[in-house]
Amino acid sequence: MKKKTQSIRVIDYRYIKEVLEIATKNKINPSSRRIRRLVFLDLYLPNYSNNMLYHKYRKLVSKDASNFQRLVLFIAISILTVIVAILFKISL
Repeated sequence: MKKKTQSIRVIDYRYIKEVLEIATKNKINPSSRRIRRLVFLDLYLPNYSNNMLYHKYRKLVSKDASNFQRLVLFIAISILTVIVAILFKISL
């Protein structure tokens, strides 16, 4: 039986471009081939832990994602607060 293998070419270019921007903002300048490998490891082998560059990459991507989640949470809470304030004023 043949074993199915994943191809690095399957990864979306937009995701690779976004990761490259995050890496360059944090003064890590890996080659595009290395970025593709890191993204592949991140998407298809989430338990991989043998590479220090991968650890740095994981930390940066997770930090960026958590910052975005905080921003979205703040916006959602603000919208809900405004809606409650408007409804409270209408009911008076």
